[in-house]
Parts: sequence; structure tokens; C-alpha cells
Amino acid sequence: MRRSLLPLLAAAGLCGCGMLYTNIHSPRSYRSAVPSEVKATPTDETVSGMGCSRSVLYLMAWGDAGYGAAVQNALAGRDAILYDVKCDMKVNSVLLGLYTKVCTKVTGRVAKP
Repeated sequence: MRRSLLPLLAAAGLCGCGMLYTNIHSPRSYRSAVPSEVKATPTDETVSGMGCSRSVLYLMAWGDAGYGAAVQNALAGRDAILYDVKCDMKVNSVLLGLYTKVCTKVTGRVAKP
């Protein structure tokens, strides 16, 4: 019985169906304010922030690679609005996904509300 169960478990793990733990957030969409919608000035500071998620051995995944986490990281607790936002995604994968790191980086200008 053990011999027949082992290939089944290996196949489930290799296809990505064998996740034991998952807690990830991935970006889908984000609407950024434009300079005409905020009190923009030429001296507004440019900031950037990053949100990342990771997975190991197709068994565990965690993190927040969503726009919300990256924007929150960029604002770092300020009571401000991020506008004119640019977004980049970076994916690092080792050995066909045995370890994967996905990061969303946002860069934008900060305006006072």
C-alpha cells in the first residue's frame, strides 16, 4: 500500500496541487490618483515601496505581494496620498519553483490630502 501511495503524493506535490499552507496576496489592479486629482506641487517627494510573497517546495506559501502592501510600505505611516504611481513586478525562482519569491514594487509621488 505504501508503494502505491508514494507516486500519488509525489505527483500531487509536483503539480502544485499539494499545497499544505497558503497565505498569499497577489496584485490584480490598482487605480492611482493623477496630479489633477490631488494637491500636487513640484516639490512633492518621490517614494517607493515593495510587497513580497514566497513559496517553498510547492508546499508552503506566504506573504503579501499586492499593490496595497507595496503602497502602504511606500507611505510608511504618513497621512498622504500616493499619485502618479508606476508598478514593477519581479519574480525569482530557484530550481523550477522549489523556492519562489514574487515582489511588487511601486514608485510614486506623495501629496498631502
